Amino acid sequence: MLVERSQIPPEGLDLEVREEPCWEGVEGLWLSLAPVEASLHLERDVTGILASGTFSTTAIIQCSRCSEPVSVPISDSFTILYAEAGEAFDDEEVELSAAEMDVDVMQDQRLDVTKLLRENVLLNVPLQPLCRVDCRGLCPHCGINLNENTCECRVQEGDPRLLPLQQLL
Repeated sequence: MLVERSQIPPEGLDLEVREEPCWEGVEGLWLSLAPVEASLHLERDVTGILASGTFSTTAIIQCSRCSEPVSVPISDSFTILYAEAGEAFDDEEVELSAAEMDVDVMQDQRLDVTKLLRENVLLNVPLQPLCRVDCRGLCPHCGINLNENTCECRVQEGDPRLLPLQQLL
């Protein structure tokens, strides 16, 4: 969904968006993703478009320990300035301040809402999702799910070459 800068009135534009996530390049991050629902407020600024709002969705992701599917709610709020290409960045290399980290470049006086939602969802996907806090994971020897069954694998403590050194302790 594209929003032209000229379509935004002086008092701002409020949008309620429901986006089906048909995004390329995110295959394998989740098993499924519910539609992203967002409330946006867009304002024209001297340097571009100021976009702020909230979004929420639910992703079905594999648990990082036992590989079982887990439903993870994803939501956050954001504020980002979309500046015109010439004013946003110079050719010289400079260190960005914290305030400048939330600046992106606007293409052709348009704001791509789909890209905005995609970036915010990807930034909020948990790195190591768990099905539950006390997930025991998989046995490293036989691969059985330790949350459902126990295995008879013998757990060897430490490197066997270092066992003679334990006598010194």
